[in-house]
Amino acid sequence: MGDSILNEGFLDRTKQFCDEFSFESINTTLINTFKTFPINFENILKTALNETLYMSFMATFLGFCLAIIPAILLTLYDKNGLKENIVFYRILDFFINTLRAFPFLILIIVLLPLSKIIIGTSIGTSAAIIPLSIGIAPYLTKMLESAFKEVDKSTIEAAKSYGATNLQIIFKIIFVESLPNIINSIVLTLIFTIGFSALAGTIGGGGLGDIAIRYGYERFNTEIMLQTIIILLVLVQAVQIIGNLLYKLSKK
Repeated sequence: MGDSILNEGFLDRTKQFCDEFSFESINTTLINTFKTFPINFENILKTALNETLYMSFMATFLGFCLAIIPAILLTLYDKNGLKENIVFYRILDFFINTLRAFPFLILIIVLLPLSKIIIGTSIGTSAAIIPLSIGIAPYLTKMLESAFKEVDKSTIEAAKSYGATNLQIIFKIIFVESLPNIINSIVLTLIFTIGFSALAGTIGGGGLGDIAIRYGYERFNTEIMLQTIIILLVLVQAVQIIGNLLYKLSKK
């Protein structure tokens, strides 16, 4: 690949990006970063970025689908909940906390056979989505539970007094009132998932993590490592900025 991929042009662009960060600069910075690589590596890096985006967004979506029902149940059955049941709450809460305590890399390895059953392979980007989504689901469950519980109790009591059913309270009161916090939870989870997807690259999941390991760490090429890290940082910042914008819009 060459011993000097990180050139002066890249350093200048990086400095300019750090000084003047904006929505418009995100795409330009990524494109200019790609141009500092040789032609063949530029294509590899673009593919890796697409794989990271695919893994992260799909895993976050599936993780949300897995987390939403347990989060609702925890909210319903908690003390002073709509259907208080402390025994059920503690059992479900213990199970979710146990999954959260599981080392993530080990969890990915353990769940790879499940990927093979579902999609027919345990190697590749699609295979990594299954353990990623299951791995982030417990974290997102607890964040959604916290978001639901921040809804003003007086609003729920007022809905009850008007004869609203539990389902109506959940979907028309709790969901609506907690929407800004739900958005924050999803954005934070997406950022976690981007980092976890890089970790998945160490076991054949593809993406930027795979590039950093194979072309940077294993070949002792700090330039490639640095550029991969910068792209990840730009990606995370972009997600956070968009998330902040959606949060402000949901508050209006």
